[in-house]
Formats: sequence, structure tokens, C-alpha cells
Amino acid sequence: MYCSECGKENPDDAQFCSSCGSVLTSTPTEAPAVVVKTSGMAIAALVLGILSIFTLGLTAIPALIFGIISLVIIEKSGGRLTGRGFAIVGIVAPVLGLLPLMVVLMPALSRTKEQAKRVVCLNNLKQLSLAWLMYADENDDFLVNGAIGYSNMNMSWGDHTNEVAWVDAFSTTDPDVQTQGIIDGALWPYVKDLNIYKCPNGKRLDNGLPQALTYAIMMSMNAVNHPPTQGVSGAYIKKRSEITNPAPSYRLVFIDVGLMAPEAFAVHYDKEQWWDDPPVRHGDGTTISFADGHAEYWKWRAAETIKHGKAVASVYSPKETNHWSPQTSEGKEDLYKMQKGCWGRLGYTPTYP
Repeated sequence: MYCSECGKENPDDAQFCSSCGSVLTSTPTEAPAVVVKTSGMAIAALVLGILSIFTLGLTAIPALIFGIISLVIIEKSGGRLTGRGFAIVGIVAPVLGLLPLMVVLMPALSRTKEQAKRVVCLNNLKQLSLAWLMYADENDDFLVNGAIGYSNMNMSWGDHTNEVAWVDAFSTTDPDVQTQGIIDGALWPYVKDLNIYKCPNGKRLDNGLPQALTYAIMMSMNAVNHPPTQGVSGAYIKKRSEITNPAPSYRLVFIDVGLMAPEAFAVHYDKEQWWDDPPVRHGDGTTISFADGHAEYWKWRAAETIKHGKAVASVYSPKETNHWSPQTSEGKEDLYKMQKGCWGRLGYTPTYP
């Protein structure tokens, strides 16, 4: 039995057409003539799909919608509608057309994501710096002990008698110990949020767990006072009032190193040489904060600084230092900038003006 509406052949005892659902009222001996048309929606999908290639995907979504709907309608038309190929092209064309665009956009999207993490990191450093200032306000202008783990110790490189370290745990790769060190540290009463102590893009441990601490205080800020800076006025700082030349807005306090550093972030005073390696974070630089409470992103000028920092990042051990010496003028400028920010001056005559 043929359906008089769509021409679909049905069993002789059927009452309704299996294709279009029409009531079967007669049994023609021959199939009725079926008028075949091309689906207008399939044509629209084809046109919109092709246009999406030239409009950077603006018509991609309508093309996909029209293409999918037209395929369903054609399938249910019982042969009365054609245009399946048009619909398929309308669906496929936007996908193929958008692939080159995605290749172009992916690096930009990655940079945007990284910049968002940089903003969070800068905010963390600002919060820690404000806590650092509040500690000095409440402790007769004395700075918090900046040497991680060295609480109540009088060392040859720094007297921390009766001083609790800002993070009271020695350098470790155990995130639980790191966390407890933060809670036991001298700044915890001022910043009781563990997320503030770590960059969202911090390096992960070998077991895949994130570091609980990724920031360090500069060794000059009541942390580590090695012989070259002992007795040098204004280099190693115990009280905030000692930061006079240069002004607090030029002296570094916190730096993002991506992991829990030993004691503090170290840089030579009397040598044209890094102590700890230059951290390469959030692109080709790192985030830092200053003694007046503001935070910045520093982008390294030299390709060799970036190359060296990235090369050691994957193998860097918190207990190792390379004492790397830059060779280019730009690389030396990066070093001078960090040394001046840390100590306030250079303790040697630079080879590059």
C-alpha cells in the first residue's frame, strides 16, 4: 500500500504511513507520482557554511543549525526532499573554515589565560607586601624575619634572635610541611588565606601536587646578610626606616620564584653574577613587589636571561645555585636591575655602563 501523501510503500494492513504518519485510506495499484524538491533549509545551510569561511565564523552557528535540521527533515520526507549533500557541506564547511582561525587564536587565548594568572599573582604579592608593612607598623618598625625556616636563630649571616620567620619551615618539597610552615609563620596573623602564598601558575612537585609556597623575600630584607654586605649602610635592612636611598618604591621585597626557595631569594652584591637563577614566570619575566607596597611585572630584556632561566626551570633544585654570569649587555642590565632592587646599589664597578 502506497501513501497518497508521500508515496511511501507500507504493508497492506497498515493504517498509518510509517514515514509521514498520514492515514492510509486506499490501496492504489501503482505508486502515485511524487514531486521531489530540494530542501530550502539545506541550501541555506550550504550558503551560510561557505560564508562562515569568509566572515571569520559569524555565520557558522546558523549554518550548523540549518544543516542538522534539514538532514532530519530530508530523512523524514520519504524521498520528497533532496539536498542532503548541501546540508552536509553546510555543516562541515564552518568546521574546516574555523580550523585555521583556531590555529591563530590558540596562542592568543593561551597568552590571555597566562595574563589572568599574572594578575592574580600580582594581587597576591600586593597582599603579602601590605601584610609585611603592617608587621613593621606593629613591631616598632622592625621587618619580619625574611629567612624561611630560620626562627629564633643568630647566624653569622643574620641575627634572627626572638624573630619568627615569615614562613616557619625549612625548604621542603612536602606541601603539607609547607602549609604548616605558612600557618606557623609570622605573617599568617595578617594574611590568613593559603591561596595568597602561592602563584596560580606555580611549579608542581614530582607527584603532581601544587606547591603551597611559591614566593620568597629578597635576602636584603632582614633575611641573609653575607660578609660583602655586612657593615654597608642601607644594603641589609632590619628596620623599615633604613630604606631611604633609594626610596621604598625602588627596593624589592617579594619575588615569584615558582617554588619554595631556601632562606630567601639571593643575588650577589659585589659580583657581576646572579646567585639564584633569574626566574622566568608569566611569560618572559617575573612578578615582584616593593617596599612601598606596590607590585609589578618585570620582563627580562635579554634573550640569554630568558633562555638560561627556562633551561634551569625544569631541573632547578631549591638547594642548588648556579652563580650564572650574563655575557651580553642586555643580560647584564637585567642583573644590575635585580641587584639594585635588592641591595639599593651595586657593590662593584660594572663592566657595562
